Amino acid sequence: MIGLKLDRAPNLVTLPRLTLPSLFFVGFVVAGLAAFGANAVAQEPEAAPVPATEAASEAAAEQVEDAVIATVNGEEVRYSDVVLAERDLGSQLSGVPEEVKFEYLANLIVDRKALAAAARVDGLEEDPEVKRQMAYYAEKVLADVYLNRSLMDAVSDEEAKAYYDKQISEVEVQEEVSARHILVETEEAALAVIERINGGEDFVELAKEVSTGPSGKDGGDLGYFVKDRMVPEFSTAAFALDPGQVSAPVKSDFGWHVIKVEDRRQQQLVAFDDVKESIKGQLRDEKAAPFIDSVRQKADIKFTGEDEAGARPQIVPQQ
Repeated sequence: MIGLKLDRAPNLVTLPRLTLPSLFFVGFVVAGLAAFGANAVAQEPEAAPVPATEAASEAAAEQVEDAVIATVNGEEVRYSDVVLAERDLGSQLSGVPEEVKFEYLANLIVDRKALAAAARVDGLEEDPEVKRQMAYYAEKVLADVYLNRSLMDAVSDEEAKAYYDKQISEVEVQEEVSARHILVETEEAALAVIERINGGEDFVELAKEVSTGPSGKDGGDLGYFVKDRMVPEFSTAAFALDPGQVSAPVKSDFGWHVIKVEDRRQQQLVAFDDVKESIKGQLRDEKAAPFIDSVRQKADIKFTGEDEAGARPQIVPQQ
């Protein structure tokens, strides 16, 4: 077992880019928000952290001593190696539980070093195909780091703020409600739930006990949502309630719902500082292609066979 735990404030795994304009609503700062659509009554949005930038990842790594966590044939494996592996694998680690991620990555590096050592003993470093692949990946790393560093300061705070202000001006602020629900299979079961609520039982505890929806374990909490985020039957009933009121049984394709509205408000807009780095990252991405084109224009590039009249470059499959 690895003794050192992965201990850092931001998540070093790069998260998917947030979409706009949904980025600007509190409670909807979620990658892949489109999945929370009209047919997702039982799902609820969860706040997601702002994607970590490369600079933030490096700063987090520096907060922890670059300790030696293992050796393989005398060669050290350090904490920074684990950070690098996590950044490299990115979203591929989404299925790895956070509590075992460090040990998983540490063992991945140990396995790789052991295999590489065995390959060197077999003389594979001199294999032409191995040399070709190593050269390919060395060039890829150089290109990626050069691109990232060249664009690191390509977007100013002022440019990001201007983008934010433009997006905010185009956002239609809607009313949203905060609600809980209890999902059961039949109308009779829904009526029984309402009877128990009217008898003084707690809605949250009832949801945990009888709700068949995924939010049941959280007391039926759906958080805040706007009207078009739920199926019509559900939204119509929820938005007809005042805070504290409980609905009659509501039928949908998912079953029968008992809904309790806890709050109503206008959507809250996310502050610029909360999304600044995400916006800057998105704008940097948009500047990448023009930057690559500018570098390409300065290079002497020739495709084999392109100078022959009417000929296609030989790298293109011939018809």
